[in-house]
Amino acid sequence: MTMPNFATMLMRDERGGQLAEFALVIGLLFVVGIFMFEMTRFSMRAAMAEYATQLAVRIAAVRPPICSGVPDVNERAGGSTARFGTMCSDASVPCAPVATQSCAGAAGDPVVDEIFGTIQPLLPAGATPANLQFTYEPTGLGFLGGPYVPMTSVSLQNLQHQFILPLGQLFAPWGGGGGGTGAVALGPLTATLPSEDLNVGTGG
Repeated sequence: MTMPNFATMLMRDERGGQLAEFALVIGLLFVVGIFMFEMTRFSMRAAMAEYATQLAVRIAAVRPPICSGVPDVNERAGGSTARFGTMCSDASVPCAPVATQSCAGAAGDPVVDEIFGTIQPLLPAGATPANLQFTYEPTGLGFLGGPYVPMTSVSLQNLQHQFILPLGQLFAPWGGGGGGTGAVALGPLTATLPSEDLNVGTGG
């Protein structure tokens, strides 16, 4: 009677196979679960930042302009003899042209402080008023002598979402990687609305 080969016995021994399979599967499920959790956090943060941008422009559109150089009223163009009340869109072009004005938000400005105080809970940690960019673009709306009505845009810039795990590298091919810090850029996000009577004041 011959003794069975030890290697053969070891290969035929199936004890503990279920435990090994369980360890492999549970590890994979854990990684997938963490990845889904992180992506859900990122999607939620991106949605909150987008809503914050829309909320910011809704406030900015009914407040005095942040940037200097934005007029309160439509002035008469040089050489124009149009009477006050003539629509700026009239073929005679009665209203003086106005250049597009753009500036970053600065703490201490009452309108910037109001907007940032409203949207700050929706933004990632570390966001400041400087992440807000305001733009006032002429539209030709309104009438001569009446309130200047630009198209107001608010952008959120230079915001980053911080992953718990270093998943930011997954976004590196699209320029979103955070340089190995596990962060990914949010935006820039921009929302635009026509302004409404900017000379009314902070009362809206």
